[in-house]
Amino acid sequence: MISKQGMKRTICYQGIPGAFSHIAAQGFFGNQHTFTGLSTFYDIFKEVEKEKADYGVIPVENSLAGSVVENYDLLYTHNVSVTGEYYQPIRHNLLVRKTTQKEKPIALKEIQKVYSHPKALEQCVQFFRKHRHMNPVVYNDTAEAARFIASTEERNIAAIASQEAATLYDLDIHKVDIQDNPNNWTRFLIITSLHRKQDILAHNTMYKCSLMFTLPHKPGSLHSIIGIFANAHLNLSKIESRPIHGTTFEYVFCIDVEFHSHDYSLVRDLIQSCVEMTNEIKVLGYYRKAHIEK
Repeated sequence: MISKQGMKRTICYQGIPGAFSHIAAQGFFGNQHTFTGLSTFYDIFKEVEKEKADYGVIPVENSLAGSVVENYDLLYTHNVSVTGEYYQPIRHNLLVRKTTQKEKPIALKEIQKVYSHPKALEQCVQFFRKHRHMNPVVYNDTAEAARFIASTEERNIAAIASQEAATLYDLDIHKVDIQDNPNNWTRFLIITSLHRKQDILAHNTMYKCSLMFTLPHKPGSLHSIIGIFANAHLNLSKIESRPIHGTTFEYVFCIDVEFHSHDYSLVRDLIQSCVEMTNEIKVLGYYRKAHIEK
């Protein structure tokens, strides 16, 4: 975690309170800071880039649904630095409006529509197959879906969202853990301005370095880059490719290199040796490797 004892920071995330991005932001920084929910990932990058926010928290991959490709594209096109990562467990719950004393609790068979973010709906496919009378309805955000359910008088609708969203918007949890796979995690990156001073690497600690680069069109160019790190016995925990907007079948590659703090100088030297082999290379940042807390 980034050390900011006694300093109140502004951290932005996509969504509203109760969204998994909000939960991850508080999990990483603690809840003593100012958290600002924004409508889009693009808005987060612009706020951080202009230094209107100290940090942004963005999802980049989910253990079930894969990469959040939009954020890889934004990492390539914006001048920000990656300064941390965080793994957030994703537990989806079926939330319904609280009933009054005069009303009967709603039965599962009565629920006709279920609102949530498309990724959340994708991660609950087996639940919908089992309950075919329910129609999934796409909504902007899990927490926004919960807030919508709380604002309506309709009884036969529900939302898929977090337990925190149920508490915030005063909803009942009708069914817990409805995701297809209990091993459901989202990896978030912490971004900040290029002008913000980075923390000094701690002794005897595992780190990651995230890089983005483009390559000449010739056989073995990607293999050569990967080979540099393989020959140094450094693990690549992530390899992602994205098409470059405005080009025809040209790609930018993103890799995460894991290394021990005592290999920091080695990693920097290896990156420097990659410069002549790439058309363009961008070091997104060096940051402490996070662990999944099970």
